Amino acid sequence: MDHSTKLALIEAVQPDIAPISDQVSDLLNESIEKIASNMVGELEALRQNATALETQLLAAAAGAKASINKLRELHTQIADEARRGQEVCRKVSDSIENIAP
Repeated sequence: MDHSTKLALIEAVQPDIAPISDQVSDLLNESIEKIASNMVGELEALRQNATALETQLLAAAAGAKASINKLRELHTQIADEARRGQEVCRKVSDSIENIAP
């Protein structure tokens, strides 16, 4: 197709192009509003999920810290009992040595 034929075709089509009607424009605008509203809703759900995960994570971290503190306290108690046990064993050993020369 040569240039003049293309130009004639373009000129022939142009007058038939109708402007976008108010109804079509309104439908397009409504569609865009619905899409944007749906996207905002999805972002709100994401934000709520992120907040819930943050709360869950902080609770888990607090629980882990509490467990570590409890384990530390238990270790201290066990160490104290072990020292007392060693002292008792030493005293009993001394008492046994005093009984049997």
